[in-house]
Amino acid sequence: MTYEDRDEQFEDLEPTEEGESSNVSAEEFSSLLISPTDWTIETLYRQIGSQINLSPEFQRRNVWPPKAKISFIESLFLGIPIPQILLSASGGSSRSFLVLDGKQRLLTIKEFIDGKFPSGQKFRLKDLRVLSDLEGQTWEEIEKNEDWRFELLNQTQRTAVIRGWEDDRILYEIFHRLNSGSVKLSPMELRMSLYPGEFLKFIIQWTEEVGPLHKLISKKSPDPRMNDVELAARFLAFSDQNLVYAGDLKKFLDELCTRYNATMAENGGVVEDVTSRLNNMNAAIDAGMSIFPDKKFCRKFVDGVYEKRFNRALFDVLVGALAKPAVREWALEKPAEFVDGFEQTSSTDAFRRAVETTTKSVTSTRTRFASFYDKVTEMSGIPLIVPAIANEAAN
Repeated sequence: MTYEDRDEQFEDLEPTEEGESSNVSAEEFSSLLISPTDWTIETLYRQIGSQINLSPEFQRRNVWPPKAKISFIESLFLGIPIPQILLSASGGSSRSFLVLDGKQRLLTIKEFIDGKFPSGQKFRLKDLRVLSDLEGQTWEEIEKNEDWRFELLNQTQRTAVIRGWEDDRILYEIFHRLNSGSVKLSPMELRMSLYPGEFLKFIIQWTEEVGPLHKLISKKSPDPRMNDVELAARFLAFSDQNLVYAGDLKKFLDELCTRYNATMAENGGVVEDVTSRLNNMNAAIDAGMSIFPDKKFCRKFVDGVYEKRFNRALFDVLVGALAKPAVREWALEKPAEFVDGFEQTSSTDAFRRAVETTTKSVTSTRTRFASFYDKVTEMSGIPLIVPAIANEAAN
């Protein structure tokens, strides 16, 4: 693929899960117990994968590049204070933990001691700023020196464990606040730990294969921030009439994951259905990028001009329509008519408000789908069913 791997045309767009209100009260935080402790690097390493949950399904979604990982390891050898790792007791167990903050540090420790980056390349310390004695060495080579081995494995890492939470909304709120001041990580990461199961394993593996979805968001590889996973999950949720959107995207996707985890565990045929729908999603994206050239697909059309930034709300609507084979075939035969219909719809005040303000509300969501789907039906004669959306009064 010839496109650049860019983030600025995708990040921080509405509507995002991070923007959803958790509706957690102050009283619900009063039951939290936070236990600070100092664990050695060796203790942390031995707990990763057993007591500390770093699920292998998303280990490849690392955010840190090799240079940052090498710098972190050098800092450990130097004894430089490292920000604390924040864990949460998992499932009521005192010996099983979810990682709320510090996943990249834990992954780096594991990769270095195991000896390999996720790519399979040997983890060698290169371009060190201070410890020239360790330049070019792997842990396998370094640990032969008892002094260096002791220096790393016996370094302490401040770690805090949160216990006593009764609702996973509290963890989402903590997770959001930890990430709101830095590079924002997708809540899909936390969802992987809170709702493990066959569906989440499947969707991670499915998005590992680079295709139209990645091209749409200008990624040459699986997105470390899991925007690809979120978009695939959104598509599946809105295309399932048994799932009702009630204005809370986090809850909507949580329900998708819990239901599909259960159905995939009980019925292997569900995998075929989900795969078929995702293939239609990819076909819709391919068609959309053909119909809207020059990166205009899933971009807002305002005052006769397409904005540069990708818009998730338009992704839901446009891909949802084009995922229907009959609509896709018609749109590819008459691309100018399809584009004209989108531009006409975008020029209405109701649709414009629905993609620009209060995008998470059920009214805005229904308006987006109904306005465009009605237009497509009017032009093509092919009926489109609006996703299941709750009444405003039900919120």
